Amino acid sequence: MSSGKVALYVLALRSSCQNPTDVSTPEKHVNLVQVLENKTEDEIKHIDTTRTPKTTYYQLALDTLALCVEKSPELETAASALADAALDNRFQFQGHFSVDTGAVVSLALFCVYERRVSSQQSKLTGTLQNALALIAKQILNEQQNNGILGNIYSTGLAMQALSVTSEFYSPNSWNCEKTIEEVLNQVTEGAFSRPAAASQILPSLVGKTYLDVRGLTCTSENVTVHYKVSNELIGPHFKLSITVKVPKGSVLLAALEAAQQANPSEFSFQREETSWGPMITSINGLQASTNEKTYWQFL
Repeated sequence: MSSGKVALYVLALRSSCQNPTDVSTPEKHVNLVQVLENKTEDEIKHIDTTRTPKTTYYQLALDTLALCVEKSPELETAASALADAALDNRFQFQGHFSVDTGAVVSLALFCVYERRVSSQQSKLTGTLQNALALIAKQILNEQQNNGILGNIYSTGLAMQALSVTSEFYSPNSWNCEKTIEEVLNQVTEGAFSRPAAASQILPSLVGKTYLDVRGLTCTSENVTVHYKVSNELIGPHFKLSITVKVPKGSVLLAALEAAQQANPSEFSFQREETSWGPMITSINGLQASTNEKTYWQFL
């Protein structure tokens, strides 16, 4: 698993009120933050020897953001590497500034910058300020007449970055309302129908950013979920139901896991990781089939 993917899992778990330092697996408990720290260290070592990360600067930015959310002691080294890369103009894709990369770097560095300002730490702060100002300028240079920042899919991340770094550019440099208007037009045309694309644009449409994970208030309150599974397509047919309790704010997968734990003989399931997130491929032993064009649908 790449460092960026581990970072996304850390952020997803934290935003779901789960503890990424104690993740249960069938074999053991895993500290994902420690895994991320080790993978981030590998990224930085690769930069030291080759001037490029082991994966990409986009992934290193996700790593740094997740480490900042988790208040990791390894954070400063990663932030310093990102800031140096920003000032050296290394966020290029096919000869052009990568808005996606710059935006995630901006979110990560601003998270670090806020922590340092609040704790009155001056070392590195000036470098962070210079990097944030440069990235904001580069993102705004990619602004189109219709308000799109880079392309439609980079706009969500760019909106998040610009919304938290407004102190680093002039107020009239970005017409936020125009950008939102164009994004909403694209929403109606189905541009964000896939989960990964939607996850990047949704925060800005409700006035949030990935940084809001830091201030999330989690409670131990549970909710009751009535989970029903029905197969009337492929024999033998079956209808199953179970009631489980999961923490308030849990994702659907938590309900499936609770049902499987309560009654594995009927509610066992399998999933497959895709670039757009997990896909359920089997429930109660009934496999989805690409050849037969049969899939599990959640209603």
